[in-house]
Amino acid sequence: MPIAIRYLKISNYRSIDELELHDIPAFAVFAGANGSGKSNFFDALDFARLVVRFDVKEALQRHGGWENIRCAKSEQSREHVFLVETTNDKIQFDNLNTDSSKVNLVWENEFRNYIENHIKVGESWGERINELYGRFKSEKQEAWKLFLNLRLFRIEPRDIKESNTSIHDDSELQRYGQNLAAVLRRLEKDDEVRETIIDWLQLIVPQLEIVQTETERLSGSAQLAFKETGTDKLFPAHLISDGTIYLLCLLVAMLDRPKTGITLIEEPERGLHPKAIMELVKGFREHATIESPIWLTTHSESVVRMLKDNELWLVDKKDGKTQINPVRNIENLQLNLDEAWLSNALNGGLPW
Repeated sequence: MPIAIRYLKISNYRSIDELELHDIPAFAVFAGANGSGKSNFFDALDFARLVVRFDVKEALQRHGGWENIRCAKSEQSREHVFLVETTNDKIQFDNLNTDSSKVNLVWENEFRNYIENHIKVGESWGERINELYGRFKSEKQEAWKLFLNLRLFRIEPRDIKESNTSIHDDSELQRYGQNLAAVLRRLEKDDEVRETIIDWLQLIVPQLEIVQTETERLSGSAQLAFKETGTDKLFPAHLISDGTIYLLCLLVAMLDRPKTGITLIEEPERGLHPKAIMELVKGFREHATIESPIWLTTHSESVVRMLKDNELWLVDKKDGKTQINPVRNIENLQLNLDEAWLSNALNGGLPW
């Protein structure tokens, strides 16, 4: 059975006092005003990634410590709680602190319950313990891959230009896109992926004829090069618009994803023409799957205008606490979706 997130609960993380979300689709957009808590929601998911990949102590350290992440508006003093239920498993972190053994304890308790449900009457535990542990671990890891492989992108075109030849790591696109050239050089080896990227770029930026990587002579690192229609030479990345660099980074983030894992992209509309945004939304929707969802944050009515039923989730803050609610049955609206959002007819808070 494909792994899909059925239920997600986050408690006591920055502006999130308690948040419960049901049935988030493969492609979802979280729209709201500045300071409403969109980034905090994505950061909470990234916190869970660090707990899964490392441990609670490492996650707290990278997120600034317990005092930095606790919800100051919480009416009761409690520790961080994270729970996600999927179609075949549950990931739960209760009362987290710097002692990562609590996560291990959850794992052990779930394994004990798993054994009790799979041992037949009269059967010895010793005869099947290794077999059951192997099966349990395999099933468990499939669900945990959603967060183990979670990728959060806050792309900065200027950082990409400045670090264009200085990063060799091509394993996966980094959060701010700094290693775009290195990752693109790896992707160029796949003819299908290379052609797909060029086709997308030419669809959105018709004057762009070629995008490729070249090897820098001294360092051997990859650097981006572009060729526009009507020109005879390739241009380096620093002579190309921020919007084109940003678009290329978004395409790589969309196409170079693991089969299981959440992709989070903050404000993909920045610096892009509304037509480009429209094509990107279509692409994100087309490539998103329940095992590899793509979730966005946005301030753009151009993004909201393109959304279908259940894809828009409104983020608002009341009494200092973040709330997130889905927009459903949009076919019954008297206004276009973006107009309803901008006028607050959806009761999700004003988008500015």
